[in-house]
Parts: sequence; structure tokens; C-alpha cells
Amino acid sequence: MKKLLFIFTCLCFSNTYSQTDFIITVNNQSQEISLEKEYEFKVDGKTIQISVKEKDTLIYNDSFYSFKYSKNHKVSKTEIDMGIEQIMLMTAGGSGIIVQKYDSFNPTMLQEMMLNEVTKESVTYGYTLERKDYDKKLKSGDELRILKAELEYKGEVEVYEISAVGKKDEGILIMTMNLGGDGNNEGEDMINLLWDTMVIN
Repeated sequence: MKKLLFIFTCLCFSNTYSQTDFIITVNNQSQEISLEKEYEFKVDGKTIQISVKEKDTLIYNDSFYSFKYSKNHKVSKTEIDMGIEQIMLMTAGGSGIIVQKYDSFNPTMLQEMMLNEVTKESVTYGYTLERKDYDKKLKSGDELRILKAELEYKGEVEVYEISAVGKKDEGILIMTMNLGGDGNNEGEDMINLLWDTMVIN
């Protein structure tokens, strides 16, 4: 599991991107600008100040689903196989979200296998595992069964959740990881925001 998470984390940081440079045009005057900085433009002989700020909460939109996330986290997107697209959001402490979208396959049957895969190494190491599966109604009205595993070893707690939404020959597989390495509940807040705002289109 640790190796798997390391691969996920490396992949995330190698593919993260952030748009910091933009072009603004005012009365046919164009200038490159960056976020959170002030710029001066002359309009009809008057000097005006312009700045561009990013919203605290952003929306990730896909044809199949959407959800909100903090501007402090960047979305990493990659195609892991033909017809399988993956996005990730990670914290510095290793907590995060992974969503895989399948274009020609219903992934609901993969839930138990995925949960077993990400927890088996910790269980072998000595972590105790407790299942706390639960049902969640999404903002879009869809009902999800979320598989939840809590692992504990000498006071260290890790929480994994797996769920899926499937339609005919397509769907998404969702995994959340709260590894407790964020001192300000950053991982927990990220995960709660996902579940509270996710919409299936």
C-alpha cells in the first residue's frame, strides 16, 4: 500500500499544473498579468487599478461528474490506460482523492478489490482493520454505498473510502485517503468537500 501511495503521490506532483499567467484586455490594451497582483491601466486619460483573484473554492467539471475543491489543491489529470482517465488531488501529508473515469466499462465491481489492494500491506504489517461502510446521498440525488476501512496501529489511524457510480459501459471509481498527516485537518476537509458537493451528470 505504501508503495502504491508513493506512486500516486509522485504521479500527482509530476503532473500538477497551475495557471498563474493570464492576459487581460482593456480598451484594446493587452497585458500579461498574474493572480493577486495589481496593475494600472489608462482608460480615457484616467488611471485605473485592476487585479485578478482566484475564488477560494473551485469547481472541477467533467461530462460525467463535478465537485468542488479548495484553491490550495491542484488537480492532476492523466490517462492511465485506453479509456481510463484519472484525476488526483493530494495534500502534503499524503491524504487525497482519486477519481477514475471509465469510458467503456462499468467499474462498480472493482470496489472491494480496490479497497483490499490499498489496505492489504498495512494489514500485513500489523494494522487492525475495521469496516464502517455507509450510504451517502449526493447533491445530485444519487445514492452511493461507500466502502470505508479504518486502520489503526499504535495510535496511527488511516482511513480509506471507495465508491463507484456505474451506467451502461461507463462510470467512475472514487477513492479517498485520510492518512492523518495533516495537522490542520486538511485531508479531512478536502474529502468532506468532495462528498458534500459531488454531482453526477
